[in-house]
Amino acid sequence: MAQRPFSAIVLSPVATGVHVRVEASPVYDFLAALFAVHRHGRGLQFDCPDPWVRAARRALGASCLRDLVRFAGGRALFVSLVALLERRAGPVTVPDFLRQVEALPAHELLLVLLGSSRAARPAREHLLAVLTTRGADREQALRRFAERFPEELGRPTALRLARTDPEVTRARLVRLLQRFYDAVYAAEEGRVWPLILRDAEDKRRRLGQVPAETFVEEATGGWVADPATAPEVVVAPSWYVRPYLLVADHVGTRTYVVPVADPSRAEDPGERLLRVARALADETRLRIVRMLARQEMYVQQVAEALGTSHVTALHHLATLRAAGLVRVVERRNLRYYQLRPEALEEAARGLESLKTAAKAPGGR
Repeated sequence: MAQRPFSAIVLSPVATGVHVRVEASPVYDFLAALFAVHRHGRGLQFDCPDPWVRAARRALGASCLRDLVRFAGGRALFVSLVALLERRAGPVTVPDFLRQVEALPAHELLLVLLGSSRAARPAREHLLAVLTTRGADREQALRRFAERFPEELGRPTALRLARTDPEVTRARLVRLLQRFYDAVYAAEEGRVWPLILRDAEDKRRRLGQVPAETFVEEATGGWVADPATAPEVVVAPSWYVRPYLLVADHVGTRTYVVPVADPSRAEDPGERLLRVARALADETRLRIVRMLARQEMYVQQVAEALGTSHVTALHHLATLRAAGLVRVVERRNLRYYQLRPEALEEAARGLESLKTAAKAPGGR
């Protein structure tokens, strides 16, 4: 497919000391699509059609699917690879990005995969020790790495990667990314690119109209960031991330990969009502809504109240946030989830309108 120039829209926000950049690039969408192929139907329900996901998995083949499981445990694959985009001075095409991954020394790539996110920084020095020691010292470094690597980023997956020969890891990752681009994403790129570009342009205009904090909350569908978290904020629209939000949090930079607005469903009250209904149809998520109606909670509190894992609680909260039922409010190192009563009120009005229509002459 012929290469097109991809644009990055750089904007100065209102908030002092914070720089917001809206990026239009297929690479974020490419990574989100790969994440969706892995996670769709396995705790998360992306908007991409089931037949497309099944076809993508068939196109990858058994060997690459096994590699996808190796790399995409938790959110580590997406969160870490975004760090490579921060190293580039200008817009990056997917083929450019693939060449960048392949050119990295194997040890450096492993450090990117497992040590670039802000949450994983405490484990980075132990990963360096894993890469430079042998024997009993290496085993001790592996244990320390596992202890410090955050559970929510996929600790078991990270430990398996840390134990694997970095050259083997790089070869498997390059093969997986290249196969996904050639067999799946390249055919979609021409269709989704205009949508990504148009959405980025809309967000550019919106950022010029409202304070940066308001813009970020709107673009993310309810994420209220702590201004001290990162001085550099990237908002990158993606078609395949819908309806969720992916966050890559690195030292000094936070990237939000946010859903592109679907023009065929724009401001459709019926679609919003359906998403709320699906979110509340799950007994566990209904329990979470009832808990949040009493008080705001952070993830570990939700997990402990449910008697489930941190990751499972995150999946349920992600679905509720995607439906507009909760917002995320950061305070220092914790992310609190709050119920959005206005979303329930809107859903109630939608149901009331159905009742009114049924009572109208000719209604059944």
